[in-house]
Formats: sequence, structure tokens, C-alpha cells
Amino acid sequence: MLHPASASLLSELFLKGWPDPSKLNNQSRQTALLLQQAKESFAKHLSVRADEIEFLGEVDLGFQLGIQGLLSKESRLAYSAIDRQKVFAVAAAEEKAGRSLNLLPVNDQGDIQESLVSENDLLVWQVANGETGNLQRSPTSKAQIFADCTSSGIDHLPRFEYQSALFDSTSWAGPAGVGVLVIKSSAKWRNPLPHNDLVRVPNSFSLPLVLASAVAMENYVTQSDIRLKLKKVIIDFISNQISDVDIASNLDGLSKNLSVSIKGIEADRLLLALEDAGYAVDSGSACKSADMQPSHVLAAMGRPITGNIRLTIHKEMTEEVVIDFCQALKSSVAILRKD
Repeated sequence: MLHPASASLLSELFLKGWPDPSKLNNQSRQTALLLQQAKESFAKHLSVRADEIEFLGEVDLGFQLGIQGLLSKESRLAYSAIDRQKVFAVAAAEEKAGRSLNLLPVNDQGDIQESLVSENDLLVWQVANGETGNLQRSPTSKAQIFADCTSSGIDHLPRFEYQSALFDSTSWAGPAGVGVLVIKSSAKWRNPLPHNDLVRVPNSFSLPLVLASAVAMENYVTQSDIRLKLKKVIIDFISNQISDVDIASNLDGLSKNLSVSIKGIEADRLLLALEDAGYAVDSGSACKSADMQPSHVLAAMGRPITGNIRLTIHKEMTEEVVIDFCQALKSSVAILRKD
């Protein structure tokens, strides 16, 4: 859901002609200055330096750049069973090239079991899961770390040292198509893509989208937030009013994410029933929700994977809307269980 402050500017930003900020003419210098100001705004809220930030036009590319750029010839790649599919893809490519992998299991709460990770390894560490919203503790190993912040965004910044990190604009209600890759100045990072200059990333991002994302972030951090209260309302209602449910989300995780599996229900039918009632929810893996594939996250946690729905709670939501949704969910489940 795009932040209203960002949405109101998009048309104007796209209609304006933007000179190439890499050129030397006066208009290009003005564009470069505006881009630098946006970068400094991101740096302030992400608690990094402006020169450690790179913008991407494709968020998923950041997984390849952030991970492979830190790998040395001797490194093993350690990642968890609940990581995003793009991390699995990078790992598969590295394994095909002969690299050793270390797939870390999780417990039923989604806590990564960090074992046998050495200081010579590269550890992919998911700050928060995009399906359940559950937060991870800080890693204890001395390995180099790629921090996946695509779900946590600025709601929960890493509380540990890392060498590279990836953020997704949509996590703070910014426009899709903007990734923020952080490469720490102290990191031994090398551009893993074919290149013949000193540019670290392709720089194929959209300037209007970057500026709109910066506006969204500035407004997001000052906006009132009752999502934790709303999440508790939903969890309490489901726990008390609907039988045979499994709630995979912890209340102390991200307040915006909630994953629930309801026994005896087909998820696609429940989605359609709720859509008819005016509510949009998701199901399946957060990485592959379009094809309704079962969640590999829930499977790795040993939780039920059938009858699963994922809810995203936005800052604009009210308690009245949430209560109405809960009643619609209860009614829909009751009707589907009778069929």
C-alpha cells in the first residue's frame, strides 16, 4: 500500500524531465544534488553513511550483489530454511559453482538455529520474516553478514554489525521498484557482476521512484502507529472465536505481519470469500503468492501449511476496520466449513 504523501507526488515526479545526474551541466548538477539529499535522508533513517548507500531499480538484484559481493573463494555460504526464494537461488548458483553451503534450520517459532558457522563464512541473516513478522535475535558468530532487511525496513533496524544489507521501499509504504543496498565502507566487497568501471551497481533505478520513496519514508516515521494494538485484537479474536487455528506470528514481532492457518479450510476459497466481503489478504509463500504455492517458511517451522492466510496491517487502518474484518473472517470460515 503506497503512502498517501508519496502517491500524491508520483504523477508530478514522472511528468518532470530529469537530466542525467552524472552529466556536468547545471540542470544535471541540480538533479544530482536532489538525489544526494534523498540519499542523506535514507542514510539518517537507516543509521548508515550516505556513501554506503546504492539505489537499485530491482530489489531482488540486491540479494545477488549483497551476498556474492562478499563471498571469498574459501567462504561457505550459510543461510536459513526460511530465507526468501532469491537467497535460495543465489545459494543454488554458488553450489553449482562448487561452493559449500550451510542450510540452517529453524524451530517452531522461526528462530534460526545458528550452528557451525565459522568466521570465514558468509552468513545471510533475515532480520524479520515477511510472512510471520517474527524477529530474529542478533547472530552470535563472527562471520561476515548480509542482513536481509527487506521485510523489517525501518520498523526494526539490525542491532548487530553487518557488511551489507538490503532494504525494500515497500516496507515503509514507498513505491515498488526501489531497493536500497547498503555496503559498509569497511566491507571487503567486490562487484560480482561483469563490469569495466568503478560503478558498484547498474544505476538503472527510477529517480522519480527514489524521490517518492524518500517522501514516503519521511512521512512513515512520523505517522501514528496503532498496529501492535490491532494485531493483538486480531490474534485475540481468532484465538477465542475460531476453532482449530494455528497462529505462526509472535505478538512481539513486526506489528504489520500476521500468519494464520485454519484447519479444514481451502486457502484460495477463503481468499475469495474475504475479497467478496471487501478485504484483501494473501496466502502461500510471500515470495511466490501469485501461484499459491505452500509456504516454505511454515513448512520449515513445522507449522500447518494448509488453510493459511497472511495479513498485512497498514498504519492507516482503524480498529473499526479490523473488528469488521474479524467478523467477516469468522463468518467466511463458518460458511466454508459447512460446505
